[in-house]
Amino acid sequence: MSFFSNLHQKPILKILSLNSIHIFLKLVFGFITSNAIASYAGPVGMGLIGSFRSFLSLLEHIALLGFQNGIVTYLAPHPLGSAAYRKTVFTAGLVLFLSSLFVSFFCILGVDYLTHTVLHDQIFYRDIFYLLAILFPLYTGSSFLLALVNGLHYYKKVIQIQLLASCISLVLSLWLIVSFTTLGALVSLILVPVVLLFVLLLYCYRITLFNQVFSFQNFDFTLLKHFTSFALMALVSGVLGSYVLLQIRNEMIDVEGLFKSGIYEGLQRISSYYLIFISSILSLYFLPKLAQHVSKEKQQALVLDYIKHIIPLFGLGLVVLFFLRKEIIALVFSPDFHSMESLFFWQLLGDFLKAISLLFGYILIARKATQMFLVTELFSLFILYVLTHFLLLEEGLLGVVKAHAITYFIYLLVMLLVYKKGTK
Repeated sequence: MSFFSNLHQKPILKILSLNSIHIFLKLVFGFITSNAIASYAGPVGMGLIGSFRSFLSLLEHIALLGFQNGIVTYLAPHPLGSAAYRKTVFTAGLVLFLSSLFVSFFCILGVDYLTHTVLHDQIFYRDIFYLLAILFPLYTGSSFLLALVNGLHYYKKVIQIQLLASCISLVLSLWLIVSFTTLGALVSLILVPVVLLFVLLLYCYRITLFNQVFSFQNFDFTLLKHFTSFALMALVSGVLGSYVLLQIRNEMIDVEGLFKSGIYEGLQRISSYYLIFISSILSLYFLPKLAQHVSKEKQQALVLDYIKHIIPLFGLGLVVLFFLRKEIIALVFSPDFHSMESLFFWQLLGDFLKAISLLFGYILIARKATQMFLVTELFSLFILYVLTHFLLLEEGLLGVVKAHAITYFIYLLVMLLVYKKGTK
């Protein structure tokens, strides 16, 4: 009882409590959407959707340039409406808008190449890239505004916004999937962030986040130089990381086929649902706290807070998930996905290790330790790709999830050494 009694007294519980409803509904909505995709598109459609989802992640990281973390970091110490606030919002917003236009033109000009590499010559879905080109500035705009609201410490509002957007997106996604099967699922991946953007705009209008922001006098080249460190970190962790994951999916399809790739995508969907718990806690609570340039003692207290109170709850959830894996597969997916059961142990183990190591990555971001961040990320991506390449050939899909677990075990050891060195 002492553990739960102590946890109840922690400030982080307030964020955890606010976030719990959103996380639970995200899980439910995700299971409903996955069930619809499994039922109407099947494993082959799920495989294509997984490849397109990885491609969207790659494009988003290219367009955002890592600025979302920079926005949170730079806004954390500054009040709404201050000169520093206006410069940060206008400078980052203008650059991100231009970079999103660049990505849109790339999608239009490279549609044939993208159809071949991302959708594996499924010509029927070719026009999805034109839709993406049109909506991509809105797609990235949602991430920009979310970072803006998060940087101002509006934790409760961020969760309320995401909750409302999730409800609208669920209805829209189900209608698209049921009506247009795989094509509808691909379209929903593009439209969901757009829905979030419009919900964010309604909120931003009410609290005048952009008062006196839209002026070229607010453009700050010095600030832009400071943002380059975040761009470099995003280039490795976001762009290169997404590219490696996309290449792994392509190799998987070449070796195992679209059907088994769909099985893997189903597992990754389950993984993404429970990792929302970790990513949201880190981005909503820990990154803004770390960005306030806290002392080493306070930083260590934050780390202990995370390890002692968040990780045990997360680990307990993974144990429950492992023992209920048969029931979850039967509930969420179709009988075609039953072979997913053998992949759970290594996937869950890797995700548990990932959840611990992610905090130390956020610490490097908050410290603006660009060089160390780049070295550790490059090392982990190299290990992941090499291990996956060889284990995929040896053990198929099981080898892929084993590579995932081994990579994060090695990565966690490295990050612990880096953190220990940084606290001396």
